[in-house]
Amino acid sequence: MSAAERPALAVAERPRSLVQLMARKDKANALAVAIKAAFGLDLPPPGRWAAGAQAGATWVQPGGWLLESEPSAPDAFRAQVAAATEGLGAAVDQSSGRSVIRFAGAPARSALATCCRLDLHPRAFGPGSAAITRIAHVACGIRLADATPTFDLIIGSTYARWLIEELLEASAGHGVWFEPAPKPYRSAMSDSGPT
Repeated sequence: MSAAERPALAVAERPRSLVQLMARKDKANALAVAIKAAFGLDLPPPGRWAAGAQAGATWVQPGGWLLESEPSAPDAFRAQVAAATEGLGAAVDQSSGRSVIRFAGAPARSALATCCRLDLHPRAFGPGSAAITRIAHVACGIRLADATPTFDLIIGSTYARWLIEELLEASAGHGVWFEPAPKPYRSAMSDSGPT
């Protein structure tokens, strides 16, 4: 499909290695230094996310971030994070428990506004912004990757299919295409077992 034929909006599943990182009491600054040294990544402040060459991070609560990287062997990224932050924080693998869904295209803000209460206007929610909110009645992390706009939605894996269906419905008037997770990853939209 050529760019001219492509619908205005895209919904895509993004397999990722995800790790919840929580700082131990009074160790947040030391933990940030350790993450910077290990991954070249500055942990973002509240309401923000950041991307580095090897990993990205989304602020999720005081002293807590969701780190992500390209998909890797089970528990490999968590082990890397845990080794880098030993004694400074706790790292828990979330790769199977959460899904990342990318929603992109010029009308993404208006389509997303039909199922999200956040003020998504560029003045209020620009690139680098992140929040935890409800989208289509389900708790969801949302971050704005770029001004296209490209949104990444982070949701519990058991709700991924629901959210994808809601996004496809909200986008129907604009034209939308769906990109399932590539093999060997299982798509939330698949009715079959692991591929």
